[in-house]
Amino acid sequence: MSLQSARPALTRQPPPAPQAYVIEVDDDAVGIVVRDSDGYTFHAAASAYYPLDHRRFASAAAAQKAAQALRHDRAKALRGAGQRRAN
Repeated sequence: MSLQSARPALTRQPPPAPQAYVIEVDDDAVGIVVRDSDGYTFHAAASAYYPLDHRRFASAAAAQKAAQALRHDRAKALRGAGQRRAN
């Protein structure tokens, strides 16, 4: 028996899944989500996204959608405030 045949075959294991993702909205990094056993927790990197800080999501994509919705809602509110002052 040679040493070559006695060695176990090396198998390539897939890399581990990422544990955190950067959440971007319109090319701005607005926070990260960190995966744990219960889902993903959002950590805001910009004060405009503090309403989402420490909120839990089922997926990174769900956190992304929430961040986009928050930006959209804030922009809509700002447009509405500017229109009210003009009248």
